[in-house]
Amino acid sequence: MSSKMIRTAALAVLFMLSFSLRVFADTIPTLTLDPPNGALTGPAGSTVGWGFTLANPGNDFLVVSGSDFCVGIITSPCSNALGTYTDFAGQQFFVFGPAPEDASLTQAFDNTLQLGMGSFLINPGATGSVNGFIALSYDLFSVDPNSLDFNPDTDTISNGNILTAPASVTVGAVSSAPEPPALALLLGALGALLFLRKRP
Repeated sequence: MSSKMIRTAALAVLFMLSFSLRVFADTIPTLTLDPPNGALTGPAGSTVGWGFTLANPGNDFLVVSGSDFCVGIITSPCSNALGTYTDFAGQQFFVFGPAPEDASLTQAFDNTLQLGMGSFLINPGATGSVNGFIALSYDLFSVDPNSLDFNPDTDTISNGNILTAPASVTVGAVSSAPEPPALALLLGALGALLFLRKRP
């Protein structure tokens, strides 16, 4: 075999490999938190939480199995000194994939309706902040789990996959001073009372 043929064959293999890697990279699910940087702030004793956008551009079906707020190693469940995380996403049986399913979903945080990724109850008396990440666990299937033809024994591709997104919680100071508009309104009311009191 000539060196020109070897070089042509090597280039063809490299092209196919790079194309395969590009196609594979395009099919990796993505997770984005709301707020975009995943940074939440709230007073001690309050509940805050994350919204999310999850996209599955691949041909397989992704089923969300749960989420957690972790600091350091992913454990089950994760814990931290600042508060307690409650999973919302894992309770909703999200399925993402080709039609008839949706490939992506954006959901805002709503603590009352338990929508979004999950909530974080900041401990009373807590101070400071904690940096970590949201760990979303999911399973992949070759057949839509909502289909009558679905068989978990034969249609499972993988279980216990993890997507992560940076997240943090900061305890914000509760301001005891009135905000500027409220302060102006209060001063105006006091002025009106003084004016009325001085009138005969």
